[in-house]
Amino acid sequence: MKKWKSLFFILLTINLIIVLACGILVLLPGDQSASKQAAKSEYSFNISSSKESLTSFVNDYLKNQGSSDTPDFHVEIDQDVKVTGAIKAFSSTINANVSFTPTVEDNGDVLLKVDDFSIGHLSIPISFVLSYMGQFYELPEFVHVKPDQKTIEVRLSEMPLTNDMYVKANKIDLENDKIEFSYYHPQQ
Repeated sequence: MKKWKSLFFILLTINLIIVLACGILVLLPGDQSASKQAAKSEYSFNISSSKESLTSFVNDYLKNQGSSDTPDFHVEIDQDVKVTGAIKAFSSTINANVSFTPTVEDNGDVLLKVDDFSIGHLSIPISFVLSYMGQFYELPEFVHVKPDQKTIEVRLSEMPLTNDMYVKANKIDLENDKIEFSYYHPQQ
């Protein structure tokens, strides 16, 4: 059962990465879209980041926020997103790896296609792991696991933020190192 608890922490780490990415992108300077602002009566801040910056921020956050109970994970964003770490099971340490490809949906949500999931040298069926996680772990309401499609949908529009604010992904192009989000705040 500890193995599944560790798998939950891997998924939790993935969710933290997305939330942290949105937080970083909010703090970075960007362009403001006047046409969307006038049409929707809200402020829009466009935020850009690089894979290197986002990777550093996420790993620093995981390092500083981790506790002795939390497994040690490392995130690497290159042509895909890889989360690696060590899981303690049966009095030994086992390497765990998950890699996925992020895409942006038309509505600004992020779809994470799980490409590979392994513990040690054992490759685990992705649909089985996602089905188990979806059934037995309490995930944030804006994270939707789709085992049959081998994806995790992060509905950024449903992510709870204060004062009716919300975030949309505009572009995640890892090959060309372009990561862009928009942060929306209604006019008062």
